[in-house]
Amino acid sequence: MVRFSAHYFLLFAVMATVYPYFQLLLRARGFSESEVGLLLGVLALAEVAGPMTLGWAADRLKAHRRTLAACLGVFALLVVPLGVVTTFGAAAVLVLGIGFAARVPIPLADTLASAHLRDPAHDYGRVRLWGSIGFITTLFGLGLFGLVDETSSRSMITAMVVAAAVCLLSVTFLPGGAPPERAEDAGRDGGGFDAVFWVFILAAALHQLGMTSYYSFFTMYLHDQVGLRSGAWVWALGSSAEIPILFLGGLIIRRFGLRTMLMAAMAGAALRLTIFAAAPFLWAVLPAQVLHAATFGLFHAASIEFIRRKVPAARRGAAMALYMSVVVALTRFGGSAAGGAIIEHVGYSRLYLAYALAPLAGMLIMAAAGDRMEVPGASH
Repeated sequence: MVRFSAHYFLLFAVMATVYPYFQLLLRARGFSESEVGLLLGVLALAEVAGPMTLGWAADRLKAHRRTLAACLGVFALLVVPLGVVTTFGAAAVLVLGIGFAARVPIPLADTLASAHLRDPAHDYGRVRLWGSIGFITTLFGLGLFGLVDETSSRSMITAMVVAAAVCLLSVTFLPGGAPPERAEDAGRDGGGFDAVFWVFILAAALHQLGMTSYYSFFTMYLHDQVGLRSGAWVWALGSSAEIPILFLGGLIIRRFGLRTMLMAAMAGAALRLTIFAAAPFLWAVLPAQVLHAATFGLFHAASIEFIRRKVPAARRGAAMALYMSVVVALTRFGGSAAGGAIIEHVGYSRLYLAYALAPLAGMLIMAAAGDRMEVPGASH
């Protein structure tokens, strides 16, 4: 558990330099809101192809750890020239390569963790919470010591490259080779990719479509609507809220079930985005950030456990990659590309109000699917 905890801490330290700052990096290069939205869409489109291609290859070659390391290295190399490009076309090419590599390490780390942890239902959340701690610690550290200038592309790129290089060292301590086959995987047929799996993918994708308006545009919203000079600490507040949920995720899943957790996450997302739309003030935004416990904590813990229960170990890398590609990246492509144009034409409030409808639709799908979504778990 210690090796995975340290790796998640450093991996999400990298994410802390990307999620809040990448949108500002693009704007610092002189791109408009609509161009930023399109570039974030290009990033997300590449994030569809990367996990699908490299996740499948890692499964076939039994090379999850090596693939993870290679992707961190490629990300660090490609983000550097992004600080000197001035044309949309050149930026799009670099963003395409960055997106192809940047999204792969998370599903590969999740695949390794679900395969090698003794009791994944309990232990996964307890190692994954160190990712949240790494995210929060990095954001507070960067802000407290003034290490990132949110108007300087060079400053933001330096933070990304240093974080990726340090994380790359931690990969050498992760277990390699083929994941061990668990007794609970015996007898599973169809590879787990049945109708129930695809209903889950659809509902989860709608949830993530709504949350794209947060992940892609929240820092800009804090700057332009709320009037904050630095929004990193507000991101950190949201990530802090998810920590107890991740720690207790296994117990909550066994008490309330996967379907209930997923529906609660979707309801929380709709409420959170509605608050952003209706009250763009710090006194409203800060309490809404606490809902990250549901919109990410509940959702992520339940989603990873659903995939672990539903898909046998031999195909779990592909399943995690499919989840990351379709549920996260593909929805972010559409949501980001449209979101920038929405902001430019009608503003942030209508963006968040419109995107709040997507998780509501996901919740209705989960409700209609009923108890079929409760995939039985193995007892330990």
